[in-house]
Amino acid sequence: MTETVKEIRKVVTINASAETVFKALTDPAELTQWFPDVVVLEPKVGGKTRFTFTKDSNRTNCYKNRDADKSSGGRVLDFVKNKKLAYTWKSEGVPDFPETVVTWDLESLSDNQTRVTLTHTGFTGKEPASVSYEGHDQGWSFFVQELVKYCEKK
Repeated sequence: MTETVKEIRKVVTINASAETVFKALTDPAELTQWFPDVVVLEPKVGGKTRFTFTKDSNRTNCYKNRDADKSSGGRVLDFVKNKKLAYTWKSEGVPDFPETVVTWDLESLSDNQTRVTLTHTGFTGKEPASVSYEGHDQGWSFFVQELVKYCEKK
C-alpha cells in the first residue's frame, strides 16, 4: 500500500524584481526580517540550511504557546539565481517527521513584478500534530504574505 503524499502550494505575485525576492529568500540577514529568527543557508547546491524559530519570538503568532525553540534543517537541492531555490526540510527533534522538500520558483513578470510559487512536498499526513501538514500549510500562508510585505517595502 502506498502512502498518500500531501503537497502545500502557495502562489503570490510580488511587486518587486526577481532579484529582490531571491535575495529575500537566500540572504540570512534578509530572511530573519520576515521568516525565522535564526538562519543558516549556504547558497549552493549541497549547502546546509537551518531555520530556527525561537520560543520568545514576537514576530509571529504562528508558533504560539511554544516551550522551546523549533528548528528545521536540511540541504540545498537547487539554487538558480533569481529563479529557483529548493531545500530539504526536516523538523529537528521530531522522529516521525519525514524529510520534505521546500521549493521556491520565481517567474519574472516584468522588471518590478515576480510570481512566486512555493511548494512544500513530502507530507504523509501521519506527522505529529505539532508539525502537521495543516500546521505547515497555515504557517506558509502566513510567511508567504510576510515575504510579500517585506519585498514590497524594500
